[in-house]
Amino acid sequence: MGTRFTVKDFIFLLIFVVLVVLAGFTLESYNYLSHQVAGLRGDLQNLDAEQTTQLYLLKKIQRDGLRLQSGGSFSTPSTSPAPRGTTDAATAPTTADIRTTLPDGARYVMFPNPPLPPYNPYSQPNFAFGDWLVESLSSEPNRIMPFVPQSESAAAIQASVLESLLVRNPLTLKFDPWLARSYRVSKNGLKITFTLRRRARFSNGRPVTAQDVVFSYHTVMNPKVNCAAVRSYYVDIKSCRALSAYQVVFKLRQPYFKTLGVVGGLSIIPRSVYNFPNMADFNNHGKLLVGSGPYVLKRWSAGQQIVLTRNARYWGPRPIFNRIVYRFITNPQASLQSMLAGQIDVDALEPSQWVKYHAQPAFLKHFTTYKYLSPSAGYSFICWNLNQPWFKDRATRTALAMLVNQAAMIKTYLHSLAVQVTGPFNPISPQNNKLVHPIAYNPHAARVLLRKAGWTKASDGILTRGKIKFRFSLTIPSQFPLGKRMAEYIKEQFSRAGIDMQISPLDFTTMLQKINHRHFDAVMLGWSGSLETDPYQIWYSGSYKHEGSNAGDFNNPLADKLILEGRRTLNYKKRMHIWHRLQAVIYRQQPYLFLFTQYDLIAINKRIANTRPYPVFGISSADWFVPRALQKYH
Repeated sequence: MGTRFTVKDFIFLLIFVVLVVLAGFTLESYNYLSHQVAGLRGDLQNLDAEQTTQLYLLKKIQRDGLRLQSGGSFSTPSTSPAPRGTTDAATAPTTADIRTTLPDGARYVMFPNPPLPPYNPYSQPNFAFGDWLVESLSSEPNRIMPFVPQSESAAAIQASVLESLLVRNPLTLKFDPWLARSYRVSKNGLKITFTLRRRARFSNGRPVTAQDVVFSYHTVMNPKVNCAAVRSYYVDIKSCRALSAYQVVFKLRQPYFKTLGVVGGLSIIPRSVYNFPNMADFNNHGKLLVGSGPYVLKRWSAGQQIVLTRNARYWGPRPIFNRIVYRFITNPQASLQSMLAGQIDVDALEPSQWVKYHAQPAFLKHFTTYKYLSPSAGYSFICWNLNQPWFKDRATRTALAMLVNQAAMIKTYLHSLAVQVTGPFNPISPQNNKLVHPIAYNPHAARVLLRKAGWTKASDGILTRGKIKFRFSLTIPSQFPLGKRMAEYIKEQFSRAGIDMQISPLDFTTMLQKINHRHFDAVMLGWSGSLETDPYQIWYSGSYKHEGSNAGDFNNPLADKLILEGRRTLNYKKRMHIWHRLQAVIYRQQPYLFLFTQYDLIAINKRIANTRPYPVFGISSADWFVPRALQKYH
């Protein structure tokens, strides 16, 4: 008898399918609920730990009042009215900022509200919101994408759009919570836990969560993302994990002296925007800039300007200016003229401009001027490509330093508004070894050293070693006229010794590409600095790879040893001793022709108020505002 599919069979099949679907749905619901329960259990554990900390702090307040021992501190809230948008929706009942040491030895810091600048603009009697801040940039960035190689101008733009877990107080130099509401550093320094502010939002309206922090970290560590320079600071991080929706923990393999600043200073980007299917595409979106900061990118007019507008969804203190405009003015004289004409509000003056204008009564009537040395000023240098035959040996590189009269160059071209450097650390930083003295200008001794290194003059007057002529190209940024004049001075001094140096000006974008691909003989540039820098990014031998910052391929085993030792030394005095030894090693090897650090020479239109500089970090535009009567952009 043949098989037949009857109506009864169809009904049984339909019932079976329904039962399978219901079973699958039930299983999926069970899995979903299991995940939810597990997540809730984690949240409860984290909440329990946080409540334990808060209970300890409340008991300490009851026992000691607002005075804490062991370096802890409670700071009372400001009596000045806070600007709209400064309070945190998740604020605990206490309104005091907490910085203390817990019974287990952990350091704990909690700020219920994001901190206001020390020179609080909101408390000024003539404070007003509104107007524009118009600045100039000496070069147009080729990209403003987070993390990927960028110019100083790109970093300036990003600073108003991207934010980090912590910020450094420019007066106390301590790290204060920002996107994080609190942070806890374990006694051994190998674990840092951040609790985020629940009200923090990206400009697209999405909350800033622990998953965004984890994503930002993994983006930096992704080898497909072209950010070797940034990645070098995170090599000691073992893991970054979300404990809950608003809590994240970083664990380290070993101690690192800059851990808190590096981890807390990581720019947090939205996973919803930057999570490309192929993360190699991250390198190709040069104009994609989205963050949680007070401003958003409105318009990039190529060759003209970038306009940022106030973030209407900003979660923190209300942004002061309605717009920040960055105009691309590559010529320093044109930039000064724009400021004199009222087209820009602030300008970094050239030394010759400072000498001419800063003491003129007519100029001072309209502009406030500041002159100071800052660790962030960094230093200028000429980087030798040590893979090129002219620069392989230390004796030749030392002779090149002897041929340059830097004292005369600083006096003539910089009007004595600069200080010669003797290595990679800023002269006013404690990292700087004052016992390392500059190589003296001595053309005669330089010629003797060149002969010992095997260089002899050929019939055309050019030094020759074997079949190699001492003829090379120095690449300089084309928008830096002062640099061109100094390069011509160095060229003349080299020429007297039989060295033929050609000067090759390039726009910064092309120049950066050549450096990244190591297609250069020598390059004149400058590094920015800080109070204490980590030399790993520039001087560790492994930083040559993957377009890292060690472009000249400096490779010295002793320097590598000292760099790694210094990074994991938490004792301040011992670490300074290591950095001093490192500086002596690097300066003796002369991988750079170390030049100078310049004074910051700033002029600001007097319509801008509250501009006084901080003792270490100089001026901060976060303090600035324009009184209502002086506002001109509406």
